[in-house]
Amino acid sequence: MIATGYRRVTKRRPCGICGKPDWCSTTATETISFCARSTLNADRISKYGWGVYYHDGYCSGFDLNLQPTFDRFRTRKRIKISKAFAPPAILDRVYRKLIELSPASSNYEIVNGQAGLLGRGIDGLSQYGTLPKLANERRVLTERLVEALSKEGIRLLAGIPGFWRDANDRLRLWSEHDSFDDLMLIPFVGPDKLIRACQIRFMRCIPSKSGRYVWLSSLKEKDGCGPGAPLHHVDPSSRSAGTVLVTEGALKAATAQRLLPDRYVVGNSGVATSHREIIETARGKALEIAFDNDSFTNPHVARALAALLRSRSADQRSFAYDHAVTILSWDRSVKGLDEALLSSRKLSSLTVAEWLNDLTTECREQVNRQLSPL
Repeated sequence: MIATGYRRVTKRRPCGICGKPDWCSTTATETISFCARSTLNADRISKYGWGVYYHDGYCSGFDLNLQPTFDRFRTRKRIKISKAFAPPAILDRVYRKLIELSPASSNYEIVNGQAGLLGRGIDGLSQYGTLPKLANERRVLTERLVEALSKEGIRLLAGIPGFWRDANDRLRLWSEHDSFDDLMLIPFVGPDKLIRACQIRFMRCIPSKSGRYVWLSSLKEKDGCGPGAPLHHVDPSSRSAGTVLVTEGALKAATAQRLLPDRYVVGNSGVATSHREIIETARGKALEIAFDNDSFTNPHVARALAALLRSRSADQRSFAYDHAVTILSWDRSVKGLDEALLSSRKLSSLTVAEWLNDLTTECREQVNRQLSPL
């Protein structure tokens, strides 16, 4: 029977896809998630551009490769909601020039403020940028960017997430509204060393606003497009490392790569995103999962981690390798891997069985639903 009744996500029960406590929705029975932030690997896309995800065998045809065929919706046409991306080399050049024209080093709060780059142990400041707070200043920055790129033969910015055209056909960058906060620009780099997308981090903690991170996107604007949810590769040149470590977010990943140089570190944009890319990156190598400590207590995070384990197990069978999978743990009073590393907390490597034993009862129930076929 189709589940009826919808409810908004909350801090207590955040979205099972992006892990955020606002904007998104789920059915009352939590068999379907409607994510406002991600459409990557969605089972379908709503007419409003939300990713629709089915859970726990709600529809038939689910296989262990996490490539479901849903009989009920097999003939339903997907809705195209975003224009095609510009070529990867153009995406990379535009974003690098944007960061060059508006570097993070020009903003004291981003570099030296609380949770700023230096406080995170990140010294490669030139990799990061800042967006002006005021829409008019962003308009001026866009004009400078267009002028600089035209000298390099790049005259169109179509297919670049974050850019769009207003009613007067003027090129705009991100939002048409002013921001009261400092805005850090964080690039997400692919395995080919090219920037695929950028995130924005709001530097201050605003009680009325739960999320600090949003994509640099223009999905809902004229001639705009969204970035999807790419995986960030901190140092693609270190691919020879025998262990792939995945953590939440590009900034955590950057800190981890500097302090754990023997790993190949990647960062996803949320616990439920980029699973396929993580599995492909770690194929034939040991995999360490270092999501935030709430993977032991938050059922939605635990379920997302279990889904990643399930996909990894299927990939191991398909490609005949048996390299270890471990879950990193540290002092529960510290939330993220970066904080644990910067405060010299001891890291422990848990087997999947040991992780299961440490879960709360509610988390274990969610995980067992994901892992029971294994």
